[in-house]
Amino acid sequence: MKSNRTLNYISLFMIFINFIIIVLISGIMTITLYKISSGFMARDFLDQITVIPWKPQNIAIVSIVPYIILISLIMLKKKYIDSLKKWQIAALLLCEIFLSVSIMTALNMSYNGIILFIIADLVTNTKDKSNKIIFLVLMIIIYILSVYDFISLKIKMVSFESFLFYYNANMKSYLMELKSILSTINIIVFIVYMIVLVQDQMRENEKITLLNRKLNLANEKLGVMNVQLKDYAVKIESMAETRERNRLAREIHDTLGHALTGISVGIDACLTTIDISTEATKKQLNVIADVARQAIKDVRRSVKKLRPDALESSSLEDALNNMISQISNATKAKIFFNSNIKSLKFEHDEEDTIYRIVQEGITNAIRHGHATEIYTSMIRRDKQLNITIRDNGKGCANIKKGFGLKHIEERVKLLNGTLEYDGSDGFLITVNIPIRWGDESD
Repeated sequence: MKSNRTLNYISLFMIFINFIIIVLISGIMTITLYKISSGFMARDFLDQITVIPWKPQNIAIVSIVPYIILISLIMLKKKYIDSLKKWQIAALLLCEIFLSVSIMTALNMSYNGIILFIIADLVTNTKDKSNKIIFLVLMIIIYILSVYDFISLKIKMVSFESFLFYYNANMKSYLMELKSILSTINIIVFIVYMIVLVQDQMRENEKITLLNRKLNLANEKLGVMNVQLKDYAVKIESMAETRERNRLAREIHDTLGHALTGISVGIDACLTTIDISTEATKKQLNVIADVARQAIKDVRRSVKKLRPDALESSSLEDALNNMISQISNATKAKIFFNSNIKSLKFEHDEEDTIYRIVQEGITNAIRHGHATEIYTSMIRRDKQLNITIRDNGKGCANIKKGFGLKHIEERVKLLNGTLEYDGSDGFLITVNIPIRWGDESD
């Protein structure tokens, strides 16, 4: 911010110093021509030059007015630089060159320092590299060639020194020194401007380098944290499995354990009383039967708690559609689902297994295969339910069974089904499960 202010101040000073020089040179030329005319010295003046000079008023107008237009153009370009297109900036730069050449022509090439100001503006405000390089080369060529001694060889002009013949030696020396000092100041200011600009660019590059280092460091930390989070997730999953096993153990202990103990003790009592009292034995057996029925209810209740929530309130097909829709919306993967199982009847354990197989297969396709398209079908074939999950992911030439595949395999085995998979082209999971009850008409 501070460097931008400094550049603005230097730029304003360059505008001021160039204006002073242009006014000085054009003023000397104009006043001298008027004095020569009023002093009847035109013949002597014309004898020293090879070309008739411009009219006095034209010199001032053609040098000062274009300069004012040039500065206005540069200010407007600087203000709206972000909204200008590449060709518009190029057109403005061409206008700047035309105006600067007009000014130098009006001054008979006695001053070309205006080019330095345009170069400073070009380097600062032109963002497009191709435009910057082309116009920078062009401006440097113009600056080198726009010297009176060189141009006068091709084009006849009146030198600035020729206008000073009217004055005495002291005044002539004073005016030449004043012009030289102002031109030198303009060059020095231009050099200072470029030094400040380069320093500013170097500071910006240092800031960018520092930010890149911080970003790389942050990425490294994020990578470490990501690994730690993965380890933590594995531990949490393991802890969750342990808690679930412990809960199941408690459920079994609290339900089957007590029930089986009661049944065992009751049967022992029946063995004792069967020879003594048949009625007492029957009563005892009825009590044992009640205990067994209650145990069955408790086991069903415990198993029911393990069901996915989606299957509690929906049919299997609706639950699968809802689950697929949620995953698709969350991951933006395209998941296609084809099914003809609406008429089939399934037990709770079958529904749970089918739901978990499809869920695990889709999740693995996205997580490990980075798939964007997944095709899932559930088709009845004779007495078998065929489930296929195919994706367009990266596949796997050497398949190593992870928790997901083992989980699917264990569930399929519980239903006496078969599991096949192929990772040569994307990933394909094929599951066949025997149908127990058939459809609703069976």
